[in-house]
Amino acid sequence: MGKLTIWCASIALTTLLTGQNHCRAQGKSGNEKPIPIRIGSAPASEVGALPPLTTAIGKRAAKAFLKGNLLEARDAFLEILKSDPNNAPTLTNLGATFLELKQYTLARTHLEKALQANPTLHQARTILGITYLRSGDSYLAISALSRVVAAEPKNARAHNYLAMATLEKGWTQAAERQLQEAVSADPGFADAHYNLAIRYMEKKPPAVELARRHYQRAIDLGATPSSKLHTRIQSAKNNK
Repeated sequence: MGKLTIWCASIALTTLLTGQNHCRAQGKSGNEKPIPIRIGSAPASEVGALPPLTTAIGKRAAKAFLKGNLLEARDAFLEILKSDPNNAPTLTNLGATFLELKQYTLARTHLEKALQANPTLHQARTILGITYLRSGDSYLAISALSRVVAAEPKNARAHNYLAMATLEKGWTQAAERQLQEAVSADPGFADAHYNLAIRYMEKKPPAVELARRHYQRAIDLGATPSSKLHTRIQSAKNNK
């Protein structure tokens, strides 16, 4: 099993109103081309700690972020902080915005400040973990995300993010455990089922039947089918 690397340019994060996913991680199995792992994003209903913004500028900031107008969102969040510099939800959203802008130092600064203001804001810590990972410090990412799952053991998406971080270090058994925790916490989390299917196919020898079950479950839950993964499972099954 080769070292796993970040596959795409951006990692999704959940803001005050919603979440979007754009990133995966991948690794190699023998000489076969890697199948990208799916990270997923937490719905707003799971955030909990972020209260709704009621001011016009807050609504404008959130709307701009959701539309991908990141510079407009950044400026609006900065304006909010002028009157409330220690507002943890706004600091979190600003950190998320800087992360999407690939300004990792600024993202880290604002997310760490959010956690100083509210150490129990696990959404901020999750995004901080992703920031660490994106900026090349997978050890800090593992540390941050491990704290999230320790505090919220049923946070399936945090387990999935932590699987990505451990895969980045090549810790495949730890990643497998995190993915198992993810599907146990949320049996309806399609990305984690998909990722487990990949993980089981990368074992030596592959756990073909387990891979087939989790892949089919992922598809049943609405995951986008992967012809590459499907073909690999079928081929392994036929060769048994």
